[in-house]
Amino acid sequence: MSSRFAANVFSGLSVLAVLTPLGAFELRAQSSPVSTQNKPSEAQQKAKVELTTDPSPAQKGSNTVQVKLTDPEGKPISGAEVTVTFFMAAMPSMNMPEMKTAIKGTDKGGGMYEGKSDLGSAGMWQVTVTAKQNGQTIANKKLTVKATGGM
Repeated sequence: MSSRFAANVFSGLSVLAVLTPLGAFELRAQSSPVSTQNKPSEAQQKAKVELTTDPSPAQKGSNTVQVKLTDPEGKPISGAEVTVTFFMAAMPSMNMPEMKTAIKGTDKGGGMYEGKSDLGSAGMWQVTVTAKQNGQTIANKKLTVKATGGM
């Protein structure tokens, strides 16, 4: 019985030895700079960020961007410096250059910040919302926004 047990253990270890490199590869494939960048530091966990656009969904052309900042208890955060940056990579096959626009949010009170900007194209935009208060980053959120309209 002990030799059968030893054979089962050896067989299990053999399977584990074969699968371990595959699991390590899978973990590496899932780990990316983007996921690392999305992981907020301790200082950046001080605020919750909600982004909305008017019109909704966003569109090519003029958009109003609203950001709501709240602390971990849900209370509004006022007096922050809020920047919303829209970025779209260049698309050489379509003769489109890289596009980037940064919006400074105006404090509207009650944790609401608002700014206006023009988006140069419809499509998927990478958006970064950064909020600072007293020189410290309290929020840094990355998301994707799809804008409608033509190219």
